[in-house]
Amino acid sequence: MVLLDTTVVNVALGSIARDLTAGPTTLEWVANAYTLVFAGLLLSTGLAADRLGARAVFLGGLATFAFGSVLATLAPTAAALIGAQAVLGIGAALVLPTSLALLSQVFEDPTRRVRAVGIWAAGSAVSFAAGPVLGGLLIQQAGWRSVFVINLPLALLAAVLVLTQVPGRVAAARSTAPLNLGPQAAAIAMLLALTFGLVESNDTGWGSGRVLSALTVAVVLAVGLVLRERSSARPLVPRELVSDRRFTGATAGGALLNFAFYGELFFLSLFLQQERGLDALQTGLAFLPQPLFFMAVAPIAGRMIARGPRLPLALGAGIAVVGSLILIGVDANSPYAVLMAGLALNGIGGGLAIPAVTSAVMGSAPPALAGIASATLNAGRQVGGVLGVAVLSGLTVAGGSVEARAMHEAVVIAALALAAASALSYVLGPPRAAVAAKPAFVMRGSR
Repeated sequence: MVLLDTTVVNVALGSIARDLTAGPTTLEWVANAYTLVFAGLLLSTGLAADRLGARAVFLGGLATFAFGSVLATLAPTAAALIGAQAVLGIGAALVLPTSLALLSQVFEDPTRRVRAVGIWAAGSAVSFAAGPVLGGLLIQQAGWRSVFVINLPLALLAAVLVLTQVPGRVAAARSTAPLNLGPQAAAIAMLLALTFGLVESNDTGWGSGRVLSALTVAVVLAVGLVLRERSSARPLVPRELVSDRRFTGATAGGALLNFAFYGELFFLSLFLQQERGLDALQTGLAFLPQPLFFMAVAPIAGRMIARGPRLPLALGAGIAVVGSLILIGVDANSPYAVLMAGLALNGIGGGLAIPAVTSAVMGSAPPALAGIASATLNAGRQVGGVLGVAVLSGLTVAGGSVEARAMHEAVVIAALALAAASALSYVLGPPRAAVAAKPAFVMRGSR
Protein backbone atom coordinates (compact mmCIF):
# COMPACT_ATOMS: atom_id res chain seq x y z
CA MET A 1 0.00 0.00 0.00
CA VAL A 2 2.73 2.47 0.98
CA LEU A 3 5.06 1.79 -1.93
CA LEU A 4 2.21 1.51 -4.40
CA ASP A 5 1.31 5.10 -3.57
CA THR A 6 4.78 6.30 -4.53
CA THR A 7 4.04 5.46 -8.18
CA VAL A 8 0.29 5.10 -8.62
CA VAL A 9 -0.22 8.87 -8.63
CA ASN A 10 2.08 9.32 -11.63
CA VAL A 11 -0.44 7.97 -14.13
CA ALA A 12 -3.14 10.14 -12.53
CA LEU A 13 -1.21 13.37 -13.18
CA GLY A 14 -2.89 14.04 -16.52
CA SER A 15 -6.38 13.59 -15.02
CA ILE A 16 -5.48 15.65 -11.95
CA ALA A 17 -4.15 18.44 -14.17
CA ARG A 18 -7.43 18.62 -16.10
CA ASP A 19 -9.74 18.22 -13.10
CA LEU A 20 -7.97 20.59 -10.70
CA THR A 21 -6.40 22.94 -13.29
CA ALA A 22 -2.84 22.19 -12.21
CA GLY A 23 0.29 23.17 -14.14
CA PRO A 24 3.57 21.20 -14.42
CA THR A 25 5.15 22.72 -11.28
CA THR A 26 2.03 22.00 -9.22
CA LEU A 27 2.01 18.43 -10.53
CA GLU A 28 5.60 18.01 -9.38
CA TRP A 29 4.51 19.00 -5.88
CA VAL A 30 1.60 16.57 -6.04
CA ALA A 31 4.10 13.81 -6.82
CA ASN A 32 6.79 15.06 -4.42
CA ALA A 33 4.73 16.04 -1.34
CA TYR A 34 4.21 12.39 -0.45
CA THR A 35 7.79 11.23 -0.95
CA LEU A 36 9.27 14.39 0.60
CA VAL A 37 7.41 14.07 3.92
CA PHE A 38 7.83 10.30 3.76
CA ALA A 39 11.61 10.62 3.48
CA GLY A 40 11.95 13.46 5.98
CA LEU A 41 10.24 11.60 8.84
CA LEU A 42 11.66 8.12 8.33
CA LEU A 43 14.61 8.45 10.70
CA SER A 44 12.41 9.64 13.57
CA THR A 45 9.79 6.97 13.00
CA GLY A 46 12.47 4.30 12.82
CA LEU A 47 13.81 5.39 16.20
CA ALA A 48 10.25 5.54 17.54
CA ALA A 49 9.69 1.95 16.44
CA ASP A 50 12.81 0.80 18.29
CA ARG A 51 11.78 2.74 21.43
CA LEU A 52 7.98 2.45 21.56
CA GLY A 53 7.50 -0.89 19.85
CA ALA A 54 7.07 -1.57 16.17
CA ARG A 55 3.48 -2.80 16.44
CA ALA A 56 2.13 0.33 18.14
CA VAL A 57 3.87 2.67 15.69
CA PHE A 58 2.74 0.55 12.75
CA LEU A 59 -0.92 0.72 13.81
CA GLY A 60 -0.69 4.49 14.32
CA GLY A 61 0.75 4.79 10.84
CA LEU A 62 -2.11 2.80 9.34
CA ALA A 63 -4.65 5.14 10.96
CA THR A 64 -2.79 8.20 9.66
CA PHE A 65 -2.54 6.71 6.18
CA ALA A 66 -6.26 6.01 6.10
CA PHE A 67 -7.03 9.58 7.22
CA GLY A 68 -4.77 11.02 4.51
CA SER A 69 -6.49 8.83 1.92
CA VAL A 70 -9.87 10.27 2.90
CA LEU A 71 -8.49 13.82 2.58
CA ALA A 72 -7.04 13.05 -0.85
CA THR A 73 -10.29 11.48 -2.03
CA LEU A 74 -12.24 14.63 -1.07
CA ALA A 75 -9.60 17.21 -2.15
CA PRO A 76 -11.36 20.10 -3.96
CA THR A 77 -8.18 21.84 -5.17
CA ALA A 78 -4.61 20.99 -6.12
CA ALA A 79 -3.36 22.67 -2.92
CA ALA A 80 -5.67 20.47 -0.82
CA LEU A 81 -4.42 17.39 -2.66
CA ILE A 82 -0.81 18.36 -1.95
CA GLY A 83 -1.70 18.71 1.74
CA ALA A 84 -3.39 15.31 1.73
CA GLN A 85 -0.32 13.81 0.09
CA ALA A 86 1.76 15.23 2.95
CA VAL A 87 -0.52 13.52 5.51
CA LEU A 88 -0.16 10.28 3.56
CA GLY A 89 3.61 10.77 3.73
CA ILE A 90 3.42 10.91 7.54
CA GLY A 91 1.47 7.66 7.62
CA ALA A 92 3.87 6.04 5.18
CA ALA A 93 6.86 7.06 7.30
CA LEU A 94 5.25 5.37 10.31
CA VAL A 95 4.29 2.19 8.45
CA LEU A 96 7.23 1.31 6.20
CA PRO A 97 10.20 1.00 8.62
CA THR A 98 8.04 -0.64 11.28
CA SER A 99 6.79 -3.26 8.81
CA LEU A 100 10.35 -4.36 8.15
CA ALA A 101 11.23 -4.11 11.85
CA LEU A 102 8.27 -6.36 12.69
CA LEU A 103 9.62 -9.05 10.36
CA SER A 104 13.10 -8.81 11.85
CA GLN A 105 11.70 -9.17 15.37
CA VAL A 106 9.09 -11.85 14.72
CA PHE A 107 11.43 -14.14 12.75
CA GLU A 108 14.19 -14.77 15.26
CA ASP A 109 15.70 -17.66 13.31
CA PRO A 110 18.35 -16.15 10.97
CA THR A 111 17.40 -18.34 8.01
CA ARG A 112 13.69 -17.52 8.26
CA ARG A 113 14.49 -13.84 8.81
CA VAL A 114 16.54 -13.59 5.61
CA ARG A 115 13.74 -15.34 3.74
CA ALA A 116 11.08 -13.01 5.21
CA VAL A 117 13.10 -9.90 4.40
CA GLY A 118 13.62 -11.18 0.87
CA ILE A 119 9.87 -11.67 0.40
CA TRP A 120 9.24 -8.17 1.82
CA ALA A 121 11.74 -6.65 -0.58
CA ALA A 122 10.36 -8.52 -3.58
CA GLY A 123 6.82 -7.50 -2.66
CA SER A 124 7.82 -3.86 -2.29
CA ALA A 125 9.57 -3.91 -5.66
CA VAL A 126 6.52 -5.42 -7.38
CA SER A 127 4.16 -2.91 -5.73
CA PHE A 128 6.32 -0.01 -6.86
CA ALA A 129 6.36 -1.26 -10.43
CA ALA A 130 2.66 -2.23 -10.45
CA GLY A 131 1.53 1.29 -9.50
CA PRO A 132 1.15 2.58 -13.07
CA VAL A 133 -0.87 -0.46 -14.16
CA LEU A 134 -3.23 -0.50 -11.19
CA GLY A 135 -3.52 3.28 -11.30
CA GLY A 136 -4.44 3.22 -14.96
CA LEU A 137 -7.15 0.60 -14.41
CA LEU A 138 -8.65 2.47 -11.45
CA ILE A 139 -8.60 5.85 -13.19
CA GLN A 140 -10.18 4.44 -16.32
CA GLN A 141 -13.03 2.86 -14.38
CA ALA A 142 -13.63 5.26 -11.48
CA GLY A 143 -11.52 8.41 -11.87
CA TRP A 144 -8.26 9.53 -10.25
CA ARG A 145 -9.74 9.75 -6.75
CA SER A 146 -10.17 5.98 -6.70
CA VAL A 147 -6.40 5.50 -6.36
CA PHE A 148 -6.78 6.83 -2.82
CA VAL A 149 -10.04 5.07 -1.95
CA ILE A 150 -8.36 1.70 -2.46
CA ASN A 151 -6.09 2.41 0.54
CA LEU A 152 -8.95 2.26 3.04
CA PRO A 153 -9.77 -1.49 2.91
CA LEU A 154 -6.06 -2.31 2.66
CA ALA A 155 -5.29 -0.31 5.82
CA LEU A 156 -8.13 -2.00 7.68
CA LEU A 157 -6.99 -5.46 6.59
CA ALA A 158 -3.39 -4.74 7.64
CA ALA A 159 -4.54 -3.54 11.08
CA VAL A 160 -6.62 -6.68 11.66
CA LEU A 161 -3.75 -8.93 10.63
CA VAL A 162 -1.25 -7.19 12.91
CA LEU A 163 -3.60 -7.21 15.91
CA THR A 164 -4.40 -10.90 15.48
CA GLN A 165 -1.14 -12.36 14.17
CA VAL A 166 1.80 -10.39 15.63
CA PRO A 167 2.82 -11.61 19.12
CA GLY A 168 2.48 -9.13 21.97
CA ARG A 169 6.16 -9.36 22.81
CA VAL A 170 6.98 -7.57 19.57
CA ALA A 171 5.31 -4.45 21.01
CA ALA A 172 8.03 -4.19 23.66
CA ALA A 173 10.66 -1.46 23.29
CA ARG A 174 14.18 -2.62 22.43
CA SER A 175 16.12 0.64 22.36
CA THR A 176 16.59 3.65 24.65
CA ALA A 177 17.97 5.96 21.94
CA PRO A 178 16.44 9.47 22.00
CA LEU A 179 14.16 10.60 19.19
CA ASN A 180 16.35 13.67 18.41
CA LEU A 181 13.43 15.81 17.31
CA GLY A 182 15.55 18.96 16.82
CA PRO A 183 17.99 17.42 14.32
CA GLN A 184 15.10 15.61 12.64
CA ALA A 185 13.27 18.93 12.17
CA ALA A 186 16.45 20.31 10.59
CA ALA A 187 16.62 17.30 8.26
CA ILE A 188 13.03 17.85 7.15
CA ALA A 189 13.69 21.56 6.56
CA MET A 190 16.80 20.71 4.53
CA LEU A 191 14.89 18.28 2.30
CA LEU A 192 12.05 20.77 1.83
CA ALA A 193 14.42 23.59 0.88
CA LEU A 194 16.37 21.37 -1.51
CA THR A 195 13.26 20.06 -3.27
CA PHE A 196 11.69 23.53 -3.43
CA GLY A 197 14.83 24.93 -5.06
CA LEU A 198 15.00 22.13 -7.62
CA VAL A 199 11.32 22.31 -8.52
CA GLU A 200 11.22 26.12 -8.74
CA SER A 201 14.34 26.19 -10.93
CA ASN A 202 12.26 24.64 -13.71
CA ASP A 203 10.05 27.75 -13.86
CA THR A 204 12.23 30.63 -12.69
CA GLY A 205 15.77 29.49 -13.59
CA TRP A 206 18.79 28.72 -11.43
CA GLY A 207 19.64 32.37 -10.92
CA SER A 208 16.35 33.45 -9.32
CA GLY A 209 16.38 34.68 -5.73
CA ARG A 210 13.93 32.04 -4.52
CA VAL A 211 15.96 29.18 -5.97
CA LEU A 212 19.31 30.46 -4.69
CA SER A 213 17.88 31.16 -1.23
CA ALA A 214 16.31 27.70 -0.96
CA LEU A 215 19.46 25.89 -2.09
CA THR A 216 21.61 27.97 0.26
CA VAL A 217 19.38 27.05 3.21
CA ALA A 218 19.58 23.37 2.18
CA VAL A 219 23.40 23.46 2.04
CA VAL A 220 23.73 25.24 5.39
CA LEU A 221 21.40 22.80 7.11
CA ALA A 222 23.15 19.81 5.51
CA VAL A 223 26.57 20.97 6.70
CA GLY A 224 25.20 21.63 10.18
CA LEU A 225 23.66 18.19 10.38
CA VAL A 226 26.86 16.46 9.27
CA LEU A 227 28.90 18.36 11.88
CA ARG A 228 26.31 17.61 14.55
CA GLU A 229 26.23 13.91 13.73
CA ARG A 230 30.03 13.64 13.85
CA SER A 231 30.28 15.21 17.31
CA SER A 232 27.06 13.95 18.94
CA ALA A 233 27.15 11.21 21.55
CA ARG A 234 23.76 10.05 20.27
CA PRO A 235 23.57 10.61 16.49
CA LEU A 236 20.40 10.11 14.49
CA VAL A 237 21.88 6.99 12.88
CA PRO A 238 23.94 4.88 15.34
CA ARG A 239 27.64 4.76 14.52
CA GLU A 240 27.47 0.98 14.70
CA LEU A 241 25.50 1.12 11.46
CA VAL A 242 27.30 4.01 9.78
CA SER A 243 30.68 2.33 10.27
CA ASP A 244 29.51 -0.82 8.45
CA ARG A 245 30.38 -0.42 4.77
CA ARG A 246 27.65 -2.88 3.77
CA PHE A 247 25.07 -0.65 5.42
CA THR A 248 26.32 2.62 3.93
CA GLY A 249 26.98 1.13 0.50
CA ALA A 250 23.58 -0.52 0.26
CA THR A 251 21.80 2.64 1.48
CA ALA A 252 23.58 4.73 -1.16
CA GLY A 253 22.78 2.11 -3.78
CA GLY A 254 19.10 2.22 -2.85
CA ALA A 255 19.05 6.01 -3.25
CA LEU A 256 20.62 5.79 -6.71
CA LEU A 257 18.18 3.11 -7.83
CA ASN A 258 15.20 5.23 -6.79
CA PHE A 259 16.70 8.35 -8.39
CA ALA A 260 16.68 6.57 -11.73
CA PHE A 261 13.43 4.59 -11.48
CA TYR A 262 11.27 7.36 -9.96
CA GLY A 263 12.63 10.01 -12.31
CA GLU A 264 12.07 7.85 -15.39
CA LEU A 265 8.58 6.88 -14.32
CA PHE A 266 7.56 10.54 -13.86
CA PHE A 267 8.66 11.88 -17.23
CA LEU A 268 7.75 8.73 -19.17
CA SER A 269 4.20 8.89 -17.76
CA LEU A 270 3.81 12.48 -18.95
CA PHE A 271 5.48 11.71 -22.28
CA LEU A 272 3.15 8.83 -23.09
CA GLN A 273 0.05 10.87 -22.25
CA GLN A 274 1.10 14.18 -23.80
CA GLU A 275 3.21 13.19 -26.80
CA ARG A 276 1.72 9.82 -27.71
CA GLY A 277 -1.86 10.58 -26.71
CA LEU A 278 -2.39 7.63 -24.36
CA ASP A 279 -5.01 7.77 -21.64
CA ALA A 280 -4.38 6.73 -18.03
CA LEU A 281 -5.24 3.06 -18.60
CA GLN A 282 -3.16 2.82 -21.75
CA THR A 283 -0.25 4.46 -19.94
CA GLY A 284 -0.51 1.96 -17.10
CA LEU A 285 -0.63 -0.95 -19.51
CA ALA A 286 2.36 0.45 -21.38
CA PHE A 287 4.36 0.06 -18.15
CA LEU A 288 3.16 -3.53 -17.65
CA PRO A 289 6.45 -5.22 -18.71
CA GLN A 290 8.22 -3.68 -15.71
CA PRO A 291 6.14 -5.27 -12.88
CA LEU A 292 5.79 -8.54 -14.79
CA PHE A 293 9.55 -8.96 -15.01
CA PHE A 294 9.95 -7.80 -11.40
CA MET A 295 7.81 -10.78 -10.39
CA ALA A 296 9.44 -13.16 -12.86
CA VAL A 297 12.93 -12.71 -11.43
CA ALA A 298 11.85 -12.90 -7.73
CA PRO A 299 12.77 -16.60 -7.31
CA ILE A 300 16.13 -16.03 -8.98
CA ALA A 301 16.78 -12.98 -6.81
CA GLY A 302 15.99 -14.99 -3.68
CA ARG A 303 18.49 -17.71 -4.53
CA MET A 304 21.19 -15.18 -5.42
CA ILE A 305 20.65 -13.05 -2.30
CA ALA A 306 20.89 -16.14 -0.10
CA ARG A 307 24.51 -16.37 -1.28
CA GLY A 308 25.09 -12.65 -0.73
CA PRO A 309 23.72 -9.38 -2.14
CA ARG A 310 26.81 -8.30 -4.10
CA LEU A 311 26.16 -10.15 -7.37
CA PRO A 312 22.39 -9.41 -7.64
CA LEU A 313 23.02 -5.69 -7.05
CA ALA A 314 25.84 -5.50 -9.59
CA LEU A 315 24.00 -7.57 -12.18
CA GLY A 316 20.58 -6.04 -11.59
CA ALA A 317 21.72 -2.42 -11.75
CA GLY A 318 23.82 -3.25 -14.81
CA ILE A 319 20.83 -4.76 -16.62
CA ALA A 320 18.79 -1.66 -15.73
CA VAL A 321 21.51 0.51 -17.28
CA VAL A 322 20.98 -1.28 -20.58
CA GLY A 323 17.21 -0.92 -20.22
CA SER A 324 17.50 2.82 -19.63
CA LEU A 325 19.81 3.31 -22.59
CA ILE A 326 17.31 1.50 -24.83
CA LEU A 327 14.78 4.19 -23.88
CA ILE A 328 16.93 6.70 -25.75
CA GLY A 329 15.28 5.32 -28.87
CA VAL A 330 11.76 6.23 -27.69
CA ASP A 331 10.05 9.18 -29.36
CA ALA A 332 6.53 10.11 -30.45
CA ASN A 333 6.70 7.73 -33.45
CA SER A 334 8.85 4.83 -32.24
CA PRO A 335 7.38 1.31 -32.02
CA TYR A 336 6.04 0.22 -28.65
CA ALA A 337 8.50 -2.69 -28.77
CA VAL A 338 11.35 -0.26 -28.03
CA LEU A 339 9.65 1.01 -24.88
CA MET A 340 8.69 -2.53 -23.90
CA ALA A 341 12.28 -3.75 -24.18
CA GLY A 342 13.60 -0.92 -22.03
CA LEU A 343 10.93 -1.38 -19.35
CA ALA A 344 11.39 -5.16 -19.33
CA LEU A 345 15.12 -4.82 -18.66
CA ASN A 346 14.41 -2.21 -15.99
CA GLY A 347 12.01 -4.69 -14.39
CA ILE A 348 14.59 -7.48 -14.42
CA GLY A 349 17.29 -5.20 -13.07
CA GLY A 350 15.11 -3.70 -10.36
CA GLY A 351 13.80 -7.11 -9.34
CA LEU A 352 17.39 -8.21 -8.65
CA ALA A 353 18.86 -4.99 -7.25
CA ILE A 354 16.15 -3.66 -4.91
CA PRO A 355 15.81 -6.84 -2.79
CA ALA A 356 19.62 -7.03 -2.71
CA VAL A 357 20.10 -3.62 -1.08
CA THR A 358 17.29 -4.35 1.40
CA SER A 359 18.85 -7.66 2.39
CA ALA A 360 22.29 -6.07 2.75
CA VAL A 361 21.01 -3.34 5.08
CA MET A 362 18.94 -5.62 7.31
CA GLY A 363 21.67 -8.24 7.34
CA SER A 364 24.14 -5.69 8.71
CA ALA A 365 21.85 -4.51 11.57
CA PRO A 366 21.25 -6.21 14.93
CA PRO A 367 17.56 -6.79 15.82
CA ALA A 368 17.56 -3.94 18.37
CA LEU A 369 18.37 -1.48 15.58
CA ALA A 370 16.09 -2.99 12.93
CA GLY A 371 13.77 0.03 12.96
CA ILE A 372 16.42 2.70 12.42
CA ALA A 373 18.25 0.52 9.88
CA SER A 374 15.09 0.07 7.82
CA ALA A 375 14.25 3.76 8.21
CA THR A 376 17.67 4.89 7.02
CA LEU A 377 17.53 2.68 3.95
CA ASN A 378 14.06 3.85 3.02
CA ALA A 379 14.87 7.50 3.79
CA GLY A 380 17.76 7.26 1.34
CA ARG A 381 15.55 5.63 -1.25
CA GLN A 382 12.81 8.25 -0.90
CA VAL A 383 15.29 11.14 -1.02
CA GLY A 384 16.70 9.59 -4.18
CA GLY A 385 13.18 9.41 -5.60
CA VAL A 386 12.42 13.05 -4.79
CA LEU A 387 15.68 14.19 -6.38
CA GLY A 388 15.10 11.96 -9.39
CA VAL A 389 11.69 13.50 -10.06
CA ALA A 390 12.94 17.06 -9.46
CA VAL A 391 16.18 16.79 -11.47
CA LEU A 392 14.99 14.68 -14.40
CA SER A 393 11.67 16.49 -14.77
CA GLY A 394 13.59 19.75 -14.78
CA LEU A 395 15.50 18.47 -17.80
CA THR A 396 12.51 17.07 -19.66
CA VAL A 397 9.46 19.24 -18.99
CA ALA A 398 9.39 22.48 -20.97
CA GLY A 399 6.35 24.63 -21.66
CA GLY A 400 4.10 22.06 -19.99
CA SER A 401 5.16 19.14 -22.19
CA VAL A 402 7.96 16.60 -22.42
CA GLU A 403 10.50 17.08 -25.20
CA ALA A 404 11.92 13.88 -26.71
CA ARG A 405 15.50 15.19 -27.03
CA ALA A 406 15.55 16.39 -23.41
CA MET A 407 14.04 13.08 -22.31
CA HIS A 408 16.92 11.23 -23.93
CA GLU A 409 19.42 13.35 -21.97
CA ALA A 410 17.55 12.56 -18.76
CA VAL A 411 17.63 8.83 -19.58
CA VAL A 412 21.43 9.00 -19.87
CA ILE A 413 21.64 10.62 -16.41
CA ALA A 414 19.40 7.88 -15.01
CA ALA A 415 21.67 5.26 -16.59
CA LEU A 416 24.72 6.86 -14.95
CA ALA A 417 22.98 6.68 -11.55
CA LEU A 418 22.25 2.99 -12.12
CA ALA A 419 25.86 2.37 -13.15
CA ALA A 420 27.02 4.00 -9.91
CA ALA A 421 24.68 1.71 -7.94
CA SER A 422 26.17 -1.28 -9.72
CA ALA A 423 29.68 -0.11 -8.87
CA LEU A 424 28.74 0.17 -5.17
CA SER A 425 28.17 -3.57 -5.05
CA TYR A 426 31.88 -4.11 -4.40
CA VAL A 427 31.42 -3.03 -0.75
CA LEU A 428 28.73 -5.63 -0.04
CA GLY A 429 29.49 -8.94 1.56
CA PRO A 430 26.91 -11.59 2.43
CA PRO A 431 24.48 -10.55 5.20
CA ARG A 432 25.33 -12.06 8.57
CA ALA A 433 22.04 -13.94 8.62
CA ALA A 434 22.66 -15.35 5.17
CA VAL A 435 26.03 -16.90 5.89
CA ALA A 436 24.53 -19.94 7.54
CA ALA A 437 21.55 -20.14 5.22
CA LYS A 438 21.12 -22.86 2.62
CA PRO A 439 20.84 -21.29 -0.83
CA ALA A 440 17.95 -23.49 -1.92
CA PHE A 441 15.55 -22.52 0.86
CA VAL A 442 14.03 -19.62 -1.10
CA MET A 443 12.53 -21.97 -3.69
CA ARG A 444 10.66 -24.07 -1.13
CA GLY A 445 7.15 -23.41 0.12
CA SER A 446 6.22 -21.63 3.32
CA ARG A 447 5.82 -24.86 5.29
